Amino acid sequence: MSAEPTIAEMLGIEPESRVWIVGDSVEETALLDPLPEGVELFQDEEPEVVEGWFDDTWTGAQHQREPVEPPRPTDVDTAVVAVSNTHEFHMRLDDALPRMGSVDRVWIVFPPHEVPLQIVRNGVDEYGWEAGETLTLDDTWAAISLDHD
Repeated sequence: MSAEPTIAEMLGIEPESRVWIVGDSVEETALLDPLPEGVELFQDEEPEVVEGWFDDTWTGAQHQREPVEPPRPTDVDTAVVAVSNTHEFHMRLDDALPRMGSVDRVWIVFPPHEVPLQIVRNGVDEYGWEAGETLTLDDTWAAISLDHD
């Protein structure tokens, strides 16, 4: 009797590959445990904030931060965007999808009772991505694959 595949295996995460997990709760990131042997995680670090000074003689010097674009992942085989509600879904899409042009395999992992499938499909479509295969991962979580148009 063969063992059931892990969620990581269901999402096509292979040994010795590089994976970007976009999600910050323990529950979301623990979904992929155990990862196949030798998987390296891309760490999406907070971008450095460049500080600048704006000198306006009439109002005095003002300290302001200049926005810095977050780094694009390199050599990532699979990206998994894990969300637990619709607000988080839209926030993560805004942050992550524009940076994923070179990632081969992209999945959105979500609880369908909190984030309806149609919202996921419409949301990714707005970024020029196409929603593909949908998988039921367990009693709480589902996943949908994304293809870039």
